[in-house]
Amino acid sequence: MTARQVKDMAVSLGADLCGIAPVERFIEAPEGFRPKDLFTDVKSVVALAKRLPESAFSSTSHVPYTFAADTVLQEVFRITCELALSLQDKGIIAVPIPSEPYEYWDPETKEGKGILSLKHAGYMAGLGVMGKNTLLTNDLFGNRITLGALLIDATLKGDPIAQYTFCSDTCNLCAGNCPAKALDGTKVIQKLCRENSTVTTTKGYSLYTCHICRSICPSGKGIKRTIT
Repeated sequence: MTARQVKDMAVSLGADLCGIAPVERFIEAPEGFRPKDLFTDVKSVVALAKRLPESAFSSTSHVPYTFAADTVLQEVFRITCELALSLQDKGIIAVPIPSEPYEYWDPETKEGKGILSLKHAGYMAGLGVMGKNTLLTNDLFGNRITLGALLIDATLKGDPIAQYTFCSDTCNLCAGNCPAKALDGTKVIQKLCRENSTVTTTKGYSLYTCHICRSICPSGKGIKRTIT
């Protein structure tokens, strides 16, 4: 099994992006959140992403964005699980890594951590770079992506880490326009963000009410305009 074959499988299942990182790239990840902490036989990390429809950002209602975000997340879950099964059929162990549920949760600060940081996995696999809004940003799809990953016990050729940049020294639109003041240009204060970005309706539906850090970014839609 080659890296190209794995990426082609991911795309055939519906992924818009797929990259691979050798596990050695994660040596400086926090203890307890490294790939080898989750699967001792891991040799490569497969990161994948699916894009969100840009139109979901255009509505004055919170419903379209919530619908799109939730639907794409479920699609990433499906793709991740089906890719694990497809690799299993080829004799490869592939541990699916979703963005949630969390095992780490601090109720006081409302800080949650997935079992593996998917945005850092995406960065290590060449899918994009981190912006001041702390979002992984791809040159083609910008930050309009949802991430998934798999830990596999096969050694595959890694993709180069992205070398492009988006954020200039003078641009602070995301931090300056965050209504919760949750961004400082390097990190997000999760408590402030969570308390100001979701609401529960009287009927009990949960809605995402803020995506300013995504939508206001000049590179939020990417810098390439043609899908090849």
